[in-house]
Amino acid sequence: MICARPLSGTGPRALSRAFVLSLALIGAGAQAQEAPDTAPPADAAPLVEPSYATALIRDTLAAVNHGNWTGNYTVLRDHAAPEFALANDPTRLAGLFMTLRTERLDLLQAMVVDPVILRSDLSESGQELRLTGYVPLQPRHVSFDLIFGREGRRWLLLGISVGAFDPIDPPPAN
Repeated sequence: MICARPLSGTGPRALSRAFVLSLALIGAGAQAQEAPDTAPPADAAPLVEPSYATALIRDTLAAVNHGNWTGNYTVLRDHAAPEFALANDPTRLAGLFMTLRTERLDLLQAMVVDPVILRSDLSESGQELRLTGYVPLQPRHVSFDLIFGREGRRWLLLGISVGAFDPIDPPPAN
């Protein structure tokens, strides 16, 4: 199932204006993400080490960037979870990311600029991780909403939304 959806309730209002390309998986993975997650106690350790979360984000955006430049999304598909690969062949992914390719969105900068993680959710089972936020690039910021599934010691991509939006000025201080 494919749907375009804003990243509502996840941060600056700019994210709601961002173009978002969404890929959602059919089956248990997609159903599990809809279940409410319990919030960890305030004094608990982070769900995922921040530098590791950054590495997951950069790794995924690098695969999207390679697909955008070559028009070949085989690596993104093959690097993801089996459920993602079954639901998204490379031709389908090329069609879904066509807008980003047309915009010539260069995600290479995202490899050296730290992402702003607005939301990091771990499912109750500890088997799904969702990272939502943006990378403050120039001239356009890049929004992301990534869902990963644990397979052994690895996190594999289950769902992805990537878009670009113009930076907004922070509200004036009172």
